[in-house]
Amino acid sequence: MLRPHLKAKDFLVAESAAMRAVADQVVEYAHGDAPVMITGEHGVGRELVARVLHQASPRATGRFVAVRPTFEGADVPTHAGDDACERARRALKAAAGGTLLVKDVSDLSAPSQKTLKRAIRDRNECECQVVATADVDVDHAVDAQIVSRDFYELFAAHRIEVPPLRDRIDDLPILFERWIKHYSAEVGRQKPTISTRAHERLAAYPWPGNVAELKSIARRLVVRVSRSRIEAGDVDEVLPKVAQRVPMEDLAFEEMVKAKLGALLARIDGYPVHDLYDTVVARVERPLFELVLAHTGGNQVKAAEILGLNRNTLRKKLEGLGGSKPGRKKREDRALDGD
Repeated sequence: MLRPHLKAKDFLVAESAAMRAVADQVVEYAHGDAPVMITGEHGVGRELVARVLHQASPRATGRFVAVRPTFEGADVPTHAGDDACERARRALKAAAGGTLLVKDVSDLSAPSQKTLKRAIRDRNECECQVVATADVDVDHAVDAQIVSRDFYELFAAHRIEVPPLRDRIDDLPILFERWIKHYSAEVGRQKPTISTRAHERLAAYPWPGNVAELKSIARRLVVRVSRSRIEAGDVDEVLPKVAQRVPMEDLAFEEMVKAKLGALLARIDGYPVHDLYDTVVARVERPLFELVLAHTGGNQVKAAEILGLNRNTLRKKLEGLGGSKPGRKKREDRALDGD
């Protein structure tokens, strides 16, 4: 039976639906002793989930032994000349009555996979729950025969997929506040507050490094910001610039427009602007009209038909835009482009 006062959600931040599902799986799998595989991108907290699984189980009074794919770990004694299979047996013995975590099983050698597979199937040899972590592409490793299918299937029925931070943004404010509090205590200062706009900046970032990157950002902010409040500008200074990492041609049209408008708004922040709507519409209409007119050889009647506009309406719009010659561009357009 689970100890009733221990719940996975007491350890994991699970405000998001994605992490609530993870917490529910942890509680479910803690009831038994079947092997469990925890998958996810690097930095999502796979080992944390494994430790929570251990703490929420009847084996919590036993040892939690974590080893690398070579079965080397702080709790596993090593001897000169031993091989991975011998270390695997010692790791299983060290974790007896508790939990053995094997990290990055895609890197396990074939003999080590066989040794662990035999041990899991022989309950006399394996007196602990075996938990493994793997990247999200572990299925491809199985298809490529890097990971034995028989070995993988021992874990497949009890697989926990930890979502990346970008898919659990509802958890981000609590996670960030916790790490700010942690690092503030480490340096002996009072925890600074975090502005709403600073939280918005954090939520908009894609977090390729997941929770591990969030921890690093929190630490940097505690070190850099001496004021009692962390503002959006402070976050902007430490977050990597990622807007240019996605090629424009890979974005949907709406996303391209949003990206361009976001850059424009950032440049005009603090300056008086009163005609943004007309400016944006004009910037979209001009290349549209130029392309359609080029397609019709300059025939405005055909162009108006393609555009779904009255010919007189098209003519007036072209006059308002300064004509229809391809390549013509107003001076204020160049200023908006940042040229």
